Amino acid sequence: GKKLPGKGAYIGIFTMALSFILSCLLFVKFVGGASPVEFNYPWFKFGEKIMSAGILIDGLTAVMLVVVTLVSLLVHIYSVGYMHNDIRYSRYFSYLSLFTFSMLGLILSNSFFEVFIFWELVGVCSYLLIGFWFEKKEASDAGKKAFITTKIGDLGFTLGIFLLFVAFGTFNFNELKISIVGANETLLTIIAILIFCGAIGKSA
Repeated sequence: GKKLPGKGAYIGIFTMALSFILSCLLFVKFVGGASPVEFNYPWFKFGEKIMSAGILIDGLTAVMLVVVTLVSLLVHIYSVGYMHNDIRYSRYFSYLSLFTFSMLGLILSNSFFEVFIFWELVGVCSYLLIGFWFEKKEASDAGKKAFITTKIGDLGFTLGIFLLFVAFGTFNFNELKISIVGANETLLTIIAILIFCGAIGKSA
């Protein structure tokens, strides 16, 4: 941390700038008509099911990569001045970088199982950053409030994705796209509302 150039800030800024450039190149490819790309790797066995880890890059992913890397790059740059002389300067940038990593993981995930993992990481980072100045009561209380609010929303989110798995036997987006055709509309509506609860909790 403190021994790195810029106490760790410069590494974050450099990697975000590089990520933004790569995201722009990817975006241009998809504007030019590139086809979606998916990478899938076996991860672990769950009963008879083989759980995979992977990434899915399509048009929506390309757009969101540009948005997240640009905003995160600007936040990293702005934070150099905003956090100047703070005693936990390096720690702040490690939290910020972990937050960005989690958001990018969320965007690149090819299954609801991976989305859940990165979703929870985003929640942890929100808690760490909102309550960063934990010695101040208002910051500490705000961090706890954010954590509890997101956990309530995550209950619905968790139920929704596990209902999907029970009903269709997969978390994978492309496999679900095929499986849900002709499925019970009431069930799909309940699942969608439960997953939306996660977004409500995060927004709150």
